[in-house]
Amino acid sequence: MRTIETDILIFGGGIAGLWLLNRLRAAGYSVLLLEQDKLGGHETLNANGIIHGGLKFGLSAMLRDIEDLDDMPALWRDCLRDRGDVSLGGVRVLSEHQYLWSEPSLAARATTYFASRLISSQVESVEGSARPDSFQDPAFEGSVYQLSDLVIDIPSLIQKLAGPHKNCIYKISQQNCHLETDDRHNTTAVFITAAGMEPLRIHPRRVILAGGRGNQALLEDLGLREPPMERRPAHMVLLKRAQLPPVYAHCLGSSTRPRLTITSHPTRDGEWVWYLGGELADEGAQRDDRLQIEHAQRELKELLPWLDLRGARYKTLKIDRILPAGEQRLFKPDNAFMEIRGNNMVVWPCKMTLAPNLGRQVLAQLEKEGVKPEHPPLEEALPLLYPETGQPAWETLFD
Repeated sequence: MRTIETDILIFGGGIAGLWLLNRLRAAGYSVLLLEQDKLGGHETLNANGIIHGGLKFGLSAMLRDIEDLDDMPALWRDCLRDRGDVSLGGVRVLSEHQYLWSEPSLAARATTYFASRLISSQVESVEGSARPDSFQDPAFEGSVYQLSDLVIDIPSLIQKLAGPHKNCIYKISQQNCHLETDDRHNTTAVFITAAGMEPLRIHPRRVILAGGRGNQALLEDLGLREPPMERRPAHMVLLKRAQLPPVYAHCLGSSTRPRLTITSHPTRDGEWVWYLGGELADEGAQRDDRLQIEHAQRELKELLPWLDLRGARYKTLKIDRILPAGEQRLFKPDNAFMEIRGNNMVVWPCKMTLAPNLGRQVLAQLEKEGVKPEHPPLEEALPLLYPETGQPAWETLFD
């Protein structure tokens, strides 16, 4: 049996695991990342790519203390310029800004709300020819605001985060990976066995559970029921049509959440797909595919009647957003979630936007515990496969 010593072992190849892999290796730690499916994970691959500032969360009176979140777009932009926590130079930016438009009946409310935010440079009213093309039609009578948020291309982000680290990312399965723990729930070893290969025993100093919805099974392997997680379902709608204009915008409705969120994503065949979320997706979680598509068509006809969407093809996608659960576990939206169990860190970024916050939390925790880089990187590759990189729904559903 081959024994491997490593500083950090990460489970999960979504945004949380890949971001932490980059941050920890840059800090000098030896790191291995194990993924049981495809790189990107279901939730990350199908994220809309919006890097939110505090304003998006400020639309809801249920969320407080949003000021620190205002910095997130700036943190990501620094990374995209190779001046931030993680080098993201070369990642495709789909839109430098997400916009927000209001219904005419809500224009006064929107103006009042955003006026208080103008001094923070998070919002800017946009008029005339400065508006995105889709909102320059004379039939549009609402207001348009430019947010500090940006929109990035998820596949290029995954490739950038994973590409330089292929020698420490490996595919496993639940059947061939076993965690050994002590009576204090410390992970003492991870065993990997497969036909035709020498069994592996990995001795990590710290383990990070960054598997999204897969964290529940990992916690069970550790003999733990906490921290609990919850699934918040969303029923996204995708539409594809030749010569579809790219749109990146929220529609401000009568509730505290955007009535409709639209992002646009290029596909391999050179066309674009609109990805629809917001209240449409949240309230549509219980609708079947047909009813959800019909509802989306009505919303688009009412909110963007001047756009010609005839001949568009529609698909839907049900996804679960994974968050820590329970009323006693209320967390501020300006923080990712991290909780310590023995030598294990259980993490959920909660929003892709908060990946930099998660990285800083983990490094601060390691410093607090006095865990410094100790083991050198592996010189010899492990006899395991490199996981395939997943594809987002807009690349697969219309095939």
